[in-house]
Formats: sequence, structure tokens, C-alpha cells
Amino acid sequence: MKKCTVILLAAAAFAAASLHAQKFPGLALTPPMGWNSWNKFAGNIHEDLIRQTADAMATNGMRDAGYVYVVVDDCWEAMARDKQGNIVADPKKFPSGMKALGDYLHAKGFQFGIHNCAGTKTCAGFPGGRGHEFQDALTYASWGVDFLKYDWCEHGTANSEETYKTMRDGLATAGRPIVFSLCEWGDTKPWLWASNVGHLWRTTGDIYNCFDCVFDHGTWKSWGVLEILDMQNGLREYAGPGHWNDPDMLEVGNGMVVNEERAHFSMWCMLAAPLIAGNDMKTMSVETREILTNPEAIAVDQDKLGIQGFKHSAKDGMEIWFKPLAGGDWAMCVLNRSTNAQGFTFDWKNEKVNDTFAKRAANFSTTTYSLRNLWTKKETGTTKETLVTEIPGHDALMLRLKNSSASSAAAAPAEARPIIRIKAGVTTPFTDADGNVWQADHGFADGQTEQRDENLPVANTKNPALYRTERYGMTAFSLPLANGKYTVKLHFAETYEAMNAPGLRVFSFNVAGHEFKDLDVFAKSGGLQHAYVESVPVNITGGKLDITFTANIENPEINGIEIIPQL
Repeated sequence: MKKCTVILLAAAAFAAASLHAQKFPGLALTPPMGWNSWNKFAGNIHEDLIRQTADAMATNGMRDAGYVYVVVDDCWEAMARDKQGNIVADPKKFPSGMKALGDYLHAKGFQFGIHNCAGTKTCAGFPGGRGHEFQDALTYASWGVDFLKYDWCEHGTANSEETYKTMRDGLATAGRPIVFSLCEWGDTKPWLWASNVGHLWRTTGDIYNCFDCVFDHGTWKSWGVLEILDMQNGLREYAGPGHWNDPDMLEVGNGMVVNEERAHFSMWCMLAAPLIAGNDMKTMSVETREILTNPEAIAVDQDKLGIQGFKHSAKDGMEIWFKPLAGGDWAMCVLNRSTNAQGFTFDWKNEKVNDTFAKRAANFSTTTYSLRNLWTKKETGTTKETLVTEIPGHDALMLRLKNSSASSAAAAPAEARPIIRIKAGVTTPFTDADGNVWQADHGFADGQTEQRDENLPVANTKNPALYRTERYGMTAFSLPLANGKYTVKLHFAETYEAMNAPGLRVFSFNVAGHEFKDLDVFAKSGGLQHAYVESVPVNITGGKLDITFTANIENPEINGIEIIPQL
């Protein structure tokens, strides 16, 4: 009977997949930021380490800077699946289980990331996902996973595109929005085929903790920072919101000298690369923390346009890079690849930057930009004066060029941050009566979902279907979000028949520091099955939106959240 049940479930999953043959939309609209266990700890991981890392990140500024994905890399698994073929955690390393770990991370304001492999085994020899994609996706969803890094070891003769599509479809069928990170090492040029498969894809083999070197393992190589940087040539056209080139995780804090780490971080920001730290969060130095949490450098990486930077020129070991930013600004980075300090002169009036891909140009003879050094955090003049400076060896000068003639109110609509809509209680995207697409339920910590009758009338709205599903009993909501001003709309309706009078359900909530006490949806909306919307203006500065919920009388409930950018 068990065997028949498994076969029927698998058949149902494959049938459902045909309806969901796409990655989850609306995720990773800026390059994901977080921490991964591999670079520092490799297989020496356990649940106490992950919890201690989250504790440290919650207090040392990392979480508030936007590093919200905590990713458990290889070696968390037991050496064999259980009797039903389910993937399980090593009971000695993770005795509380992965669901409990995910709950802990969510309660701390983080997103839960996990690693596995598209082959029969992971790179460390643990069970891989080949042949178990739909089963594993359901397991990951049940654990509350928000990010899946999927490696490419032990894949045999498998076709990479079809293999990763299978896992994509498994994740879609499982119904939980999960950022899908393809760790295929760039072998089959995933930038050509992965934009509809995953949210980011590795462009190279593994990074190595050095600025300029190649480490030969015999059958494969690891690459230094400069080597990986060179491998990004020609790839920028494939990157953008929801689909990123990934030059691998950061080695900041793992032993390079400070100027090399600063240059490494600068160039990853210019590349609009995912910023996944890989050092020890519990013991990192002040210098490392200042690099990783520099808000002005991060803002270049997280710029809402999502355009990857490009090399403007190179001579005598000095490279000049530019990256177009929203509002008419530019980021400029001058990288000194040599080991010796070099003087640098840039006569703006004789230079013109033309980005044919982004259809942006900077003509310094007609437009004046103010200059801000993003590492000293000081204004350094304008483009009216020739830039003359010296850059130490293996270091970088990083500037933001502010278009003083551009008004923030005149930003083009195409450059606006997207509106994000999340419908509680559903596992697939929802289109409302106005044609707006709402993402499936995600971002919540704790609670359960409920669906009402599909014809249930709801007053005070032209979109009653929005209020026929809900999440209740949640304690928090967290979502990575580009910095800026927003209006957050929280949609409520009391649709539970037993809550048919004022005072039966009362709860409080806090939206990015704005406290709302003792909300009684029944009383506020005018009765049972009446919609009510609370609009909250917020200013996001830490790279994510946080909402907390507190039960006063009965569990809190919510039907949807809209996040609308404001100029």
C-alpha cells in the first residue's frame, strides 16, 4: 500500500508540475544577501553553530544591513534517506531537526536556506536529489525553507537544463516560494537558459580565499578574486531583477588583507552579484564588519535597476568600471590589480561613458556630477575638476557619481521599484479583479492557512476573492526589500463565523517600527465578512521589511500584504 501511495503522489506531483512550469515570480528582485556555512566551516556544521551565527548576525549589524538568508551548505544530511525515501538531517548534528532550525531563523528575522545536489550524491557524498526532486521539494517546503542552493556533483550524463528544470517544477508544485540558486559552476553556460529556471546561477567554479591565484585540486580548480572577475566578461546582459549572475560567495573575513577584501567587496557590488558572506560571524573583526555592512557600497549592489557594471577601460593594471544606477546616478570603481600603489588621473571633460546595453550615457562635458567616496564616506568634489589620487596595490577606489541636475521626482517609471503583492493562504499566484498578480503565501513565521467558501461574500471591496484565504496565528513577516519609501497595505477581513461580535479577536502588530495596538477587525471593518485595509507609510533603510504580530485575544489573521514604492 505504501508503494502505491508513493507512486500516486509522484504521479500527482508530475501532473501538477505541468501547471507550474516556471520559477516562483517576484523573488530575488535585488541580488540575494545572506550567509553560507561552506567557505569557513565546510562540513563542520551543526545546529548550534547555525543558531549562534544567526544570533550574532541579529546583533552585529549584518541582518539589518540586508543579510537575511542563512544557508546551511553541504553535510547537514544523514548518510542515507529514510525507508520512505525522504531526505533527513543527521540526527547528531541537527538533533532538533530542520523544521525547528527554520523556525528559529524565522523568529530571528532571517530566511532559511539549505543546500543539496542535482546528482545522485552531494559533493561531500551525502544523498543527492536525483530522482527525488518532487519529494525533496515537499520536504523543504514543510521545513519552511526559503532558499535552495542546488549543486552539480555526481550528475553523470544528465542534461543540466532538464535536470534543473525538474527541481524547479518540484519547487513550484510544493507551493512554497523558494529562491532557487543553481550551482552548476558555469559548465553549460546557464546564463543562456536559466533565467526561467532559477533566480541566480553560478558563472564559475568555486572561489578560493586569495586575491590573485589559482588553486589546482588535480581534477578541478578553485579561483581567486581576480580570476573570477575576469570570467564575468560578456555576461552582464543576462543579469537583472529575479535572474542574477553569481560569481560565488564572498571570502571577506577569511584571511585576505583588508585592502584586498575591500576591493573584492567593491567589485562584487559593481557586478550586482549576490552578497553571500562566508566568514565566522561570531569572531569577525571590526574591519571586516565595516566592509560587509557598508550601506553605501551595498546600495550600489542592491540598486533597483539591477544592471551589472562593466569595464570601461584598462591600462597598466588599472581598471575603470562603471555601473548605471537609478535616478541618473552612476557608480565608478577604479581597481588596482597590481601589488604596488599607483597614481590615477581621470580628466572628466575628456571622457564619455556610453553603456549601449543599458542605453545610458554620461557626458561629463555637459553634465556635472558630485563625487562621493563610498569607503571614506566623504564628498570629494565634482566632475568639473580632474580626479587625481593614488590607489594602493590590490585595492579599489569606489565612487558614487550623483547627477546634481536630476530631480528625484523625475525618475523614469521604468526605474521604479516593483509593487509586491502577497496573498495569504494560497500556494500559487493569484490574479485579482484588476489584473494585479499576487504572489503565493510566503515570508510569514508560524501560523496556519485557511480557505473559505469560494463564493463567500465580502463587503467593502471589489476583490472579495482576496479575503477568502488567510493566514492566522503568525508571529512575524519578513521580506528582503530595497531601501526606500513605501506604503505597506495590510488587508484584513473577519470571515470566521464564530468571531461574530466585537472583542472576540483582538491583536496588535508592528510594521517597520510603526505600532498598532488592539486591532479588532470585526469592529474596525463594520462587521463579519467586511474588508478593512490599514495603510502604513514606511522608510526601509536596512534592506528588508519586518512586521510582527501579537495575539491579545485569539490569534491574529491577515489576508494579504501590498508593498507599494513611493518616490
